[in-house]
Amino acid sequence: MTSAFIIVVHSEFQPNLNEETNALIRVMIYTMNSTAFGGEAPTVPQRTGTPPPMVQVQAILVASFCVSLLSALLAMLGKQWLNRCAPVNIRGTIVERSRYRQRKLDGIANWYFDYVMESLPLMLQGALLLLGCALSRYLWEYNTTVASVVVGVTSFGVLFYLFIVIAGVASVNCPYQTPAADFLRHIPDALGRIPYILYWIQDTIRSIRDMFRSIPHIPRRLLRAFEISYSHFRASIEDSNFFLAFITIGQSIRKHIFAT
Repeated sequence: MTSAFIIVVHSEFQPNLNEETNALIRVMIYTMNSTAFGGEAPTVPQRTGTPPPMVQVQAILVASFCVSLLSALLAMLGKQWLNRCAPVNIRGTIVERSRYRQRKLDGIANWYFDYVMESLPLMLQGALLLLGCALSRYLWEYNTTVASVVVGVTSFGVLFYLFIVIAGVASVNCPYQTPAADFLRHIPDALGRIPYILYWIQDTIRSIRDMFRSIPHIPRRLLRAFEISYSHFRASIEDSNFFLAFITIGQSIRKHIFAT
């Protein structure tokens, strides 16, 4: 539906050939008979570009169409993920199969799989809202009465959605739960974690700063590490212990390059 509406609105970006043809015919008739239009000379309309309302409508429609495509991609990926999480041809004992399913279940919980899948209806609802807004804006340029009907229905849908979100936040036992209600319900917990997040960011920045400060010392440390590694490697080779030779090289490089 959105793609068909985009094609209809896209015609507003092209010049109206029928209107220009009719204007040229009127000019020709006026040239042959100046009294045909009551003495008033007809003019050829000059196109000044696409009207700004049509540009706005087209932008909203394209956004709605892109969100719909993104939701379709997420739906296909979600089906693939669920097929991977619920295989029926697992071999092994009952204990091994139970451990496998438990690992999958733990992964779903740790990676917030349910929140990712619940974003699919949110994207579809957003695309529907954008389509309603675009349709209202488009019809408003032609007939405000028809546009008022679309605006009223769209507004009712938005108010109803806000009502069920508020009801879901106010009561956990409310059957009209939505992902938005779950998100708003967890905002206080998220705000309480802000100090820990800020501390983690500061610690990460401090670690990156220390790493860049140690960059000028890396060439000197690298040369010293290779010198010591070569001596250990040569000694180990002379003792015919090749495994120990490679171990000592790794230990020496780690000790002299990454030492603080």
